[in-house]
Amino acid sequence: MAERNGDQGAKLGKSAFINPKSSHKQQSDEKFSLLILLCFCFPFPAEQAAEQDEYSGNAAQQSTRLKDLAAELVRRDRELEEQAAELAQKDTRLAELSAELAWRKFLIPQNRVKVTLDPRTAHPLLVLSQDYRSVRWESEWQKVHNTPERFDCWCCVLGREEFREGKHCWLVEVVGERGKHHSWAVGVARASVKRKGEINMSPEEGIWAVQYNEGQFMSLTSPPTPLSVSPVPTWIWVCLACTQGQVSFINPDNWVKIFTFTAASLKGENIRPWLWLGTNFQLCLRNSTL
Repeated sequence: MAERNGDQGAKLGKSAFINPKSSHKQQSDEKFSLLILLCFCFPFPAEQAAEQDEYSGNAAQQSTRLKDLAAELVRRDRELEEQAAELAQKDTRLAELSAELAWRKFLIPQNRVKVTLDPRTAHPLLVLSQDYRSVRWESEWQKVHNTPERFDCWCCVLGREEFREGKHCWLVEVVGERGKHHSWAVGVARASVKRKGEINMSPEEGIWAVQYNEGQFMSLTSPPTPLSVSPVPTWIWVCLACTQGQVSFINPDNWVKIFTFTAASLKGENIRPWLWLGTNFQLCLRNSTL
């Protein structure tokens, strides 16, 4: 029994004995494993700083992008507001134009007058119809007396009627094929307009008119004003408002205003219809476009 206990004690003594070298190696392995684990789980300070810089850079880019998007939204909102305001102005202008067109359709016929031409004023190259409602250009001079009332240089003719106050409208038709070398003009003139020699066809001379001259349509302002009208109308309402000092020209096809002379010096003097023919054309005074 004592021998058996001695053997067991020897075995226990052997098992309890630890080799110092083996223990040191085991601790080194454990430290190395822990170091490897730390390397994988926790970056080095340099790598951590790089990641932080990258994150900060991405955040800054996103912030800049959001600011740009916000600025773009503000700009688009402003553009939409401006477009809405512009559309509102256009709607208002269209309503005004519609009302103005309706007023013209009503007003012009109410102030329509019958106009005839005065043969005593017609240039010798002009031939009047028997009813004095139309005039045409001829290449040969007519045998007429050279009276003080007659135009002797420019191919003009005045209407018989004279207007001093009120509103008066008459319709003129242009008959003939327009070409490069064709010309005509319609409007009004002072009763005392110059008849002899060269005439400056302008308000300063006492003439308010629109003219078609060699392919160009214009108002006879000083200097002439080109008119953007296409096609050039063959029917024209001439509207005279003596009290307001206005002479307007209206296209009866669409009732759009061609041109208006404002602040015309009409007060204190009689105003007469005025026509001018430069080449082989015919101008006719009509009651309507029908």
